[in-house]
Amino acid sequence: MKDKLNILKEVLGPYYKSRDEYLFSCPYCKHYKRKFSINLNLGVYKCWVCDSKGKSLQRLVRRFGHPQLFQKWRQLTNQIDMSSMDTLFQKEEIAQENQRLSLPEEFLFLGASQLPHEAQRPLRYLKARGITLEDIRYYKLGFCHTGAYRNRIVIPSFDAEGYCNYFVGRSYNGDTLKYKNPPASRNVVFNELLIDWSEPVMLVEGPFDALKARNSICILGSTLNVKSRLFFKLVEKQSPVYVGLDGDALQKSLRVIKNMLEYGLEVFQMDTSNIEDIGSLSYTEVEKLRETAAPMNFENFIFSSWQ
Repeated sequence: MKDKLNILKEVLGPYYKSRDEYLFSCPYCKHYKRKFSINLNLGVYKCWVCDSKGKSLQRLVRRFGHPQLFQKWRQLTNQIDMSSMDTLFQKEEIAQENQRLSLPEEFLFLGASQLPHEAQRPLRYLKARGITLEDIRYYKLGFCHTGAYRNRIVIPSFDAEGYCNYFVGRSYNGDTLKYKNPPASRNVVFNELLIDWSEPVMLVEGPFDALKARNSICILGSTLNVKSRLFFKLVEKQSPVYVGLDGDALQKSLRVIKNMLEYGLEVFQMDTSNIEDIGSLSYTEVEKLRETAAPMNFENFIFSSWQ
């Protein structure tokens, strides 16, 4: 506690204590009075003048302190030294060219102004799942009426340069094989073209989950490998992460959260224990889950892992 307080003093300047809180000058509005309140036990801060607030003191240190102070803070919270990234992520893996695929020849864009009669069924399917025409156009959703992906919604993924790097075909006619994927690597950042790394990112399992919230990335499964492109990108960008994996995969979710905490990410856990999956919710319900997500640290991580 004392060491953390010393770091905050170097970042924010002098302070005084009031009960369980420490009052500093606000680094945002720079008000002359010490109205910037920090609770070290809860790990939160708030300015009573400009209303700037947050749930991550680490983010505060990273933004307003110098790199050496940030590294000291990480060491106090048992996080991995960022200089070890080269040992975790092999340079040749990072430098590897992005995967590029072609969509099926039979792919038809469902947001087109003119569509064949066969498009009515996939459109009804998407509408029943709460997917709007705006979503269809934003995510470039299409379908195949014939070919290897016959009777499937096709959800394409585009890399940061706009090239297709993966896609998922989802049956809309009750096929026993719900999903059909291309013979290609899943080690991609799904739809990175649509991600704003300066904003919080939501991690979900499947592509239909990702359709229910902007700035969300599906991990194409229930776990996230620490050597994956996505994990590396999250560590590199240091975006706050909201974890919204399915409730029946709690232990896998906790493993993902633990790995991200070790690399200094600001992580929030969404309560999905009472829902089937994110994709079954409305946009409003997903937003409520995000708003009530619990900020994670090593203390409450240990508590959650024992529940």
